[in-house]
Amino acid sequence: MMKTTVLTTIFAAAAVLTLSACGDNERTAEADTSVAEAEVTTEMPEGAISDAQLEATANRAAADASQPQEGALTTDGRPQSSDTPPAQ
Repeated sequence: MMKTTVLTTIFAAAAVLTLSACGDNERTAEADTSVAEAEVTTEMPEGAISDAQLEATANRAAADASQPQEGALTTDGRPQSSDTPPAQ
């Protein structure tokens, strides 16, 4: 299950990075949790955005997308309760 709002934001940020890119080499970082996945891509050189920064951004996006959202339903279709722990 992916949270489209967070991923849309991340892809928009990646698009901005791509639009301002100086090189032709595309670099991608991916991250997965038990309930979400994220992919961040840039064409900026490693001197501008390090591989570690790219990976950290993908990890942060996947972690953010894994958190329950207000109004979200559980896997069995019931509303989230306040005592439901966030997905890890």
